[in-house]
Amino acid sequence: MEKNTFIKAGDLFYVSCRICIGLFFFITGFNKLFHPVFQGYMLKTISSLGFSNPQFMADFVACNEAFWGLLLLLGLLTRFSSLSLIVIMLVALITKDLHSIPTELVPIDPAVGTRPMDGFTWLTYFFFLPQVLFIMLLGLFSLYGYKNFGIDGLIKKRKINSIHS
Repeated sequence: MEKNTFIKAGDLFYVSCRICIGLFFFITGFNKLFHPVFQGYMLKTISSLGFSNPQFMADFVACNEAFWGLLLLLGLLTRFSSLSLIVIMLVALITKDLHSIPTELVPIDPAVGTRPMDGFTWLTYFFFLPQVLFIMLLGLFSLYGYKNFGIDGLIKKRKINSIHS
């Protein structure tokens, strides 16, 4: 395979990941804003975390997920939208999901007894959290930007054409 072709295939994969993750955040944020089941889940989660004014916070987070997800999907302000979504994921990871990692291992056979969690096993649970993967991919998008396909590219071309005109 020619090196240039590989780079184009890599770019295609990168762009498809950016579009899919942008679509994911847009849909989840939209559902948290307008779907009664997801509204209830979001409000319950925010309330259980002890945020003041949980209804406002639930709507604020959902609106930001949908807005920045849409921009990421479109490739508009890609770096900034990625960084904004990283902040949302970090807050979710720190306030909610890190606490879901067990502190001890419970075997199938109760006669074996529980064991304390070792560091490598904790890391296994940590890397199983979807927020960690989203943060890593969003980090790539914040470093590399829109790549080949996105509104950021059209804006860049327009600026270059206006400079050369």
